[in-house]
Amino acid sequence: MMLLAMLLGCATVAQAFVATPVAMHRMSASAMSLHATAPVSRMTLRANTPVAAQRLMATKQQLAQQRGGRSLQVAGGLEMRNFVVEGAMRVVACLPYILPMMDSLAYGRFLFQKVPILAVIFMKPLQPFVELSQAFPMLSFAAFLGLFLFVVRNKAVPRFIRFNTMQALLLEIMMIFPQILTSSNMGGVIPFMFTEFISNMTFYAIATIVGYSCFSNLIGELPCKIPVVSTAVFQQIGGGAGYDN
Repeated sequence: MMLLAMLLGCATVAQAFVATPVAMHRMSASAMSLHATAPVSRMTLRANTPVAAQRLMATKQQLAQQRGGRSLQVAGGLEMRNFVVEGAMRVVACLPYILPMMDSLAYGRFLFQKVPILAVIFMKPLQPFVELSQAFPMLSFAAFLGLFLFVVRNKAVPRFIRFNTMQALLLEIMMIFPQILTSSNMGGVIPFMFTEFISNMTFYAIATIVGYSCFSNLIGELPCKIPVVSTAVFQQIGGGAGYDN
């Protein structure tokens, strides 16, 4: 029995010695296989990384181009809209000057008789407004009052339009004084030659101011360089020589 036990112990030890080299061989073989596959995986990673980076870069460029195109479209639409709005505002700012220009035609009657071409230039465009004011005598006063209350005093209206409206109304008021001097020569107190001179100068002044104001409006500048008149306008609406309130 003791001999049998010793033989079994020797066999177990021998098996252990035999199994150890096999396990070590298998471990070394697996290690070698790992070392062999590692370069392959590294090579695959190195080979695939630039391609993926290029694809990612190309995708980013496409997205940037799409966003840039949309941004350009939005910017172009806003620019066109601003251009239309500003152009309309410039034209509307010229309309109040119809009132003083229409009333100044009465002071240009002497010039129109001497130079008929001036009557064609100034009277033809304003003829519909003159006929309308003659058909409704209170229309000019109603227009004056409406412009002052609903345009000049309305802060919701752009300042550019309010300034021009107030300036046109002041020109309308200023023509009261030459009207007093030239009405029937003040009973013969003022010579006819002086009356003609006052009438001509009044028409020249109003036509020049209106022409300057409309030209400045169309090029986008505030017509604020008229002595006395522009100063009085600033006192009414405040601010400086700009668009904003």
